[in-house]
Amino acid sequence: MTEPPCNKPGDTTLLQPEVVLTIEPSAMFGRGKIFVHEENIVVTADGAELLSRRSPRGMVVIDA
Repeated sequence: MTEPPCNKPGDTTLLQPEVVLTIEPSAMFGRGKIFVHEENIVVTADGAELLSRRSPRGMVVIDA
């Protein structure tokens, strides 16, 4: 489900300070297999601020 504000024709939502956006790019890898990444951002008077915590840049290794 896509909720406003969203990046599609006809959405006239005004982006102004204190509006929170969730960006959810996704990729499908076959029937029932989907990867979704989510970033939460708040619009500020000076631009925008990332609210989501960043993952570590390195690969996490799990011992088998």
